[in-house]
Amino acid sequence: MTVNEAQTVLSKNSDCLKKSLVYSLHERGRFSKKRFWEFYDCVITLAQDACECGRDIETARKITFVYQRVLKEMIWHFDKNDMSKLKKFPENHNEYIERLDDAVDAYFRGVFVDETLYDLQKARGKA
Repeated sequence: MTVNEAQTVLSKNSDCLKKSLVYSLHERGRFSKKRFWEFYDCVITLAQDACECGRDIETARKITFVYQRVLKEMIWHFDKNDMSKLKKFPENHNEYIERLDDAVDAYFRGVFVDETLYDLQKARGKA
């Protein structure tokens, strides 16, 4: 993924546009693995760019906003008093959270973890 493509994915998510993880979670009530990995790859790409070119406050704001939105949608899924229930919600949701946590850390702290060390791996040939 190029930096420009990553910025586009980030903007789609921060604006809750169709074909984004945030849209899938909030508007469709569905956890999309494809959109999750697209957003994850976007943050990793922007983190690598940030290490080389420096961090951008607007990019940081958008990453933080989307990260918080994704976590809130997951929390609301478990809230007995909330009507929001996500379809296709993975049982191993904690592994998805771990990956997202580490991607965000990579952006803000420049700390990258070897992808092969994770239990959760992206399916081959998929976004």
